[in-house]
Amino acid sequence: MNPNYQEATLAQRARSITAHIAQRDLLGLYHEGNPDYKRIADLVQLSKADLSKLTGVAKSSVRFDANIPVPVAERLREIANIANLVAEFFNGDVQKVGLWFELANPMLGNISPRNMIRGGRYKRLLNFVLDAREAENAAPVPAAISGPGRDTSATR
Repeated sequence: MNPNYQEATLAQRARSITAHIAQRDLLGLYHEGNPDYKRIADLVQLSKADLSKLTGVAKSSVRFDANIPVPVAERLREIANIANLVAEFFNGDVQKVGLWFELANPMLGNISPRNMIRGGRYKRLLNFVLDAREAENAAPVPAAISGPGRDTSATR
């Protein structure tokens, strides 16, 4: 087998197994490797009641400090990942990412990403983001308008 083909195939597999993970924390949702849970919840505008419903943790137990309940922490890290994946599209613009979560999206049946999360459809939202990123990366780059025998360097 061609060694260059093997390297390319391995590179594609490596990308595919990490495609669901944001490359960087463009939104500053982590500090020294630790999630800022309150900032994550605020970005997506999720209340303690929302987080309670999503995770099955009593509203009175939802907190954002070192004693955050494990299910709440896990869900907020998942949301932070989606936010950073979307931020990669918006070049890290936190306002655009916040707006993306807030506004109804026609590609999601006119439901906002935030409401999808509130409705417990986090995985569907992640798959939507991943599919959109894959489609964008697979889209052909438009070629210059030229053809055989056309001299596009001359001005008239």
